[in-house]
Amino acid sequence: MADGRRDARISMMLGLLTRRGEVRVRLLPAVLRVSEATVRRDLAVMEERGLIRRSYGKITAVRPGAELPVGLRRSQHVEAKRRIGALASALIPRRPLTVALGGGSTVAFVARSLAGRPGLTVVTNGLETAGSLMSRQKVEVVLTGGTARPLSEDLVGRAAVKTLRSYRFDYAVVGADGISPEAGLTRFSPHAAEIDRVMLELAEHVIVVVDSSKFGRVRKAAVAGLGAVDTVVTDSRVAPEAVAALRGRGVRTTVVLVPPG
Repeated sequence: MADGRRDARISMMLGLLTRRGEVRVRLLPAVLRVSEATVRRDLAVMEERGLIRRSYGKITAVRPGAELPVGLRRSQHVEAKRRIGALASALIPRRPLTVALGGGSTVAFVARSLAGRPGLTVVTNGLETAGSLMSRQKVEVVLTGGTARPLSEDLVGRAAVKTLRSYRFDYAVVGADGISPEAGLTRFSPHAAEIDRVMLELAEHVIVVVDSSKFGRVRKAAVAGLGAVDTVVTDSRVAPEAVAALRGRGVRTTVVLVPPG
């Protein structure tokens, strides 16, 4: 629990750095509502992870906009991801199906909602996703082989692709690090993008789950254009014009209500 609160504070500080570029350390106790000693410990952890640089009473991000460790991403937009996961799972019919689930913190919430469903065969490259599915012992889970990416706790590479290509999927559910009408779906990692691309190629129906912070972002690795997507599920903090742009491209876009934040 303590680690979860720390990761939430670290995520908040990284969000401040994204918006401001740099932050004065003396302001952080008031912003985070913790003691100076807690801030010092948090900053030490961030330095150890290579996330920030400290100098002259300020902190800056070492790699602004870089992919964050999955432990930190789990603490971001939690309520939005929970509701997105519940709604996305409800879009998958209750009958025997074969489903591909990608890795990532939002897809893991889809897996939690699907875990009690009998008759499902789920193929995934996500270690957290697989763990969520196996918790209820109802779903038949196939974990791809491959090379583990510690940053995201997913499996990539030839072995993962080979496993996926031995199936045809009724549904594929994937996340994204960026989504825009022009660039479509993008990822930080070319290896992760390859896995998502194969899942989309082999699926009859494609659902993309993304919280509102991913809209308008374009990352370096292309997954697919919006023409490959049937449905996008996001949250109500997304800009209305972004939703309109997706719908204008023929993508069914569903928005779950979350409290303003």
